[in-house]
Amino acid sequence: MKNNSIEVWGYKTYRPFRIYWILEEYNLKYKSYKIGSRTGETQTPEYLKMNPKGKIPLFRHNDIFISESVAAMNYVADNFEKPSDFYIPSSPKEKAKVDEWCYFCAMELDALSIYILRRHEQVENKGLSNIYGEAPNAVKTSKEHFSRMIKACERDVPIENWLMGNSTSCADIMFMSCLQVAILFNIEIKSKNIVSYYERAIQRPQYINAMIKTYEQANLPK
Repeated sequence: MKNNSIEVWGYKTYRPFRIYWILEEYNLKYKSYKIGSRTGETQTPEYLKMNPKGKIPLFRHNDIFISESVAAMNYVADNFEKPSDFYIPSSPKEKAKVDEWCYFCAMELDALSIYILRRHEQVENKGLSNIYGEAPNAVKTSKEHFSRMIKACERDVPIENWLMGNSTSCADIMFMSCLQVAILFNIEIKSKNIVSYYERAIQRPQYINAMIKTYEQANLPK
C-alpha cells in the first residue's frame, strides 16, 4: 500500500507510543499532533467528529480512522511493505502466538494493571488520584497482578533476541510499551530474562525514535 497520508494524534503516553514505534519500524512518513489527555484538546468538536471516544491515540491513513492503538499497529503491519528486519507471521500458528502476546499485554498488563495504576496511584507517584480518587487496595492488587503476570510469561522471554525470534514484532511493541510504564510506576521487574530483554530493546534505533516522538526524550520521563 502506498504511503499517502498518515497522521497520529497523541503523545506522552504509552498507547500512542505503540503506533509511533511501528511507523518507525516501517520507515513511514507521518504527521504527529501533540495533543494530550485531560487537556481539553480531545474534547473539541473537531476532534470528537473524528474520534467520538474523545481519547488518544487516533490514527489516520487517508480516509481510514482507527482509535485503538493495537488495531492501528496491526493495520500498519498488515498494509505496508514489510521491512527486512521486522517479523510478520507466515502461518496460523505464528499469527496466534503474536496475537497471544498482544492480547495478553493489552488485557493482563495494560487494562487490568497499568491503567488502574494510572488512574488511582497518588500524584507524587505519577498517578491521577486527584482526578479519579485514591484507591490504595486497587493500586496494591494491580501491582501484584502485574508481577504475577510477568512471572507467568518469563519462560517465553528469550535470553537473547526478540519474542518471536531474530526480528522485532508487534508482540515486542506491545510488551515493551507495558514494561516501560511498569518501570515508570516503580514496579520491580525481578526476572533477569525480562530485564535483559528490556535493556536490549531500549537500544533499538526505532524504539529510541518512537520514544522521542512520544515523550520528546529517548529515555522514560522522570
